Amino acid sequence: MKIQIKIINSNELHDIRSKVLRNGLNPKMCTFEGDTRTNSIHVGAFIENKIVGGVSLIKNNCKINNERECFQLRGLCVYDKYQNSGIGTKIISKIENIIRKKKSKYIWMNARQSAVKFYLNLGYINSNKTKIIGNIGLHYMLFKYLWIKESIKNPSSKS
Repeated sequence: MKIQIKIINSNELHDIRSKVLRNGLNPKMCTFEGDTRTNSIHVGAFIENKIVGGVSLIKNNCKINNERECFQLRGLCVYDKYQNSGIGTKIISKIENIIRKKKSKYIWMNARQSAVKFYLNLGYINSNKTKIIGNIGLHYMLFKYLWIKESIKNPSSKS
């Protein structure tokens, strides 16, 4: 199965957000604050030109850790049929590379309790700060520092 990960428009995520994250809520009601900002980034995973997963990155300061000029990951979702097949990991890898290219070093999110292990396996840190989000449930604030590879010097190399 060939998976294509690409930047898309936020409205392409409304249906999948509805089905995977919002229990069939009207797709028009599945927008996030910040979706239409010019500096927001939306990524979709496609198989045979059909969207099977996606995520949004909203440029938002992280008040909990006092980080500025960073991105908040919102609404990572993959259709049930395609979960546990590496698509979510590929989406995260793509967005982390996008953020690095933008010279941002920090990403954060409010992750559902059921997704925490997934993110921990990808190197995210659990702040242990929690909150209840609407009727969706308990969420944990997770974060990760993305160091820009080009700026890290190999201590064993001779310059």
